[in-house]
Amino acid sequence: MTVALDLVLRRDWKARAPRGDYTQLDSESARGVKVHYTGGRVDPMIVTDHGGCVDLVRAIQAYHMERNGWIDLGYSFVVCPHQKVFEGRGLHRLPAANGPGLNVGHYAVLGLVGESGLVQPPDGILHGILDTIAYIREEGFAGKEIKGHRDGYATECPGAHLYAWIRNGASRPGVPVR
Repeated sequence: MTVALDLVLRRDWKARAPRGDYTQLDSESARGVKVHYTGGRVDPMIVTDHGGCVDLVRAIQAYHMERNGWIDLGYSFVVCPHQKVFEGRGLHRLPAANGPGLNVGHYAVLGLVGESGLVQPPDGILHGILDTIAYIREEGFAGKEIKGHRDGYATECPGAHLYAWIRNGASRPGVPVR
């Protein structure tokens, strides 16, 4: 099976170069994916302005590198409302966003929604997250788990709406829940 993924490569979103070497993510330890949200305000205008999505991903990378002191963006992939998937650390690389000691167990996928502004994930984000999970399972050899960041770490992430979607089976929009 080949997963259709609208992938925006690092060079295409003009990602900064990492400040060091990535640690490999052992495929035997990757039980699945943890879903995240920004935790801050996301301007609802990104739903109609993809350029705003690119700017937001760059801003998050800068924050992670400058404020957190990480070598790069902490997420494996970032999904925007246009069902586009930004390559973060990518496949087979340890994320930094799941929390100390928890990064080895799951890839980290960020949906561009926040705790204010754009809080309800548009269908494009949900489809994009599921496309990314399928891609990670196929190419990154991750397991079947789909969890929220708060599963195992004391945080509100991935927010009420994304977390409810995960807890209800993370089904594709337009597909009835079984």
